[in-house]
Amino acid sequence: MPLHLYKMKITQTTLFMLLLLASCGGKEDPKAKKLSDYKVEKVKELVGIARIEPANKIYPLGSELAGKIIRILVVEGQVVKKGQLLLEMDESAENAQVTQSNSKVSTRNEKIKSLQAKIEALNIKLKAAEVTMKRDRALADSKAGTDKNAIDSENIYQNLQADIIIAKAEVNEAIASLSELSAETNYFTQLKNKRKIYAPEDGMMLSIEVRPGQALAPGAKIGDFAPSGGLIAITEVDELYAMDVRNGMSVSIAKQGTRELLSTGKIVYCSPYLSKKSIFSDKADNLEDRRVREVRVIVDKPGSVLIGSRVECIIKL
Repeated sequence: MPLHLYKMKITQTTLFMLLLLASCGGKEDPKAKKLSDYKVEKVKELVGIARIEPANKIYPLGSELAGKIIRILVVEGQVVKKGQLLLEMDESAENAQVTQSNSKVSTRNEKIKSLQAKIEALNIKLKAAEVTMKRDRALADSKAGTDKNAIDSENIYQNLQADIIIAKAEVNEAIASLSELSAETNYFTQLKNKRKIYAPEDGMMLSIEVRPGQALAPGAKIGDFAPSGGLIAITEVDELYAMDVRNGMSVSIAKQGTRELLSTGKIVYCSPYLSKKSIFSDKADNLEDRRVREVRVIVDKPGSVLIGSRVECIIKL
């Protein structure tokens, strides 16, 4: 092929390719969208795992004194009233001490009565001695009697006065010791009463961790007690949505892993600070550095959930 014809063919091919590229680059891809065309949908609800607890918190019951359990009068899950007897411990030692103290009180009361009767008798003798003393002194002064008789009568009178003073002091001492014995009796009675465990307020015995015949150490735990006053669901909201929750928001409480509605509720508390994940971190090796906001939800139907159970809280934003 002649050289000038070869060059002309290359030029025509190059021109065709340039026109083809220009035509392709000038058209807009119909599938391409601008960044402004994308819309981010706002989250309408948050779902978190929650734990059901009494609104007034669970706390343990225990015994102040060591001793052996005689009777347990309640069962786990039983609703009790304030002051209801829950448990009895052996109180034979305290009963013996109270009986002994009461016996001392009775003996001391009899002694006080005896001393008071003695004082009354001494007062009678004192009056008679006073009459004799005045008579003997008058006889001695009129020379109808002797000074010795007058002096003896005065000594008898003074001795009776001293005996009365001593008897009154003994009465005061006996009365004082009686007060001490009464305080002792009261102390042993209080120890005896501490052998009985009563419900501190209206609520429910969640657990009983002891058995009849078991010996308890001082301060030993008897079981867990839940005061009455409704139930709450405690959940945690990720820090990404922490500012989106507030008091008064409606919440649906469902079985964990499902949307089966158990109860409705309302947020009554939002923590004022962020904290690390708590019991809701199921794995000990979960090292994700995320913080959460604690949220508490009052349960509208407490009878539909169990204390300590896990549920899902669906928060409507």
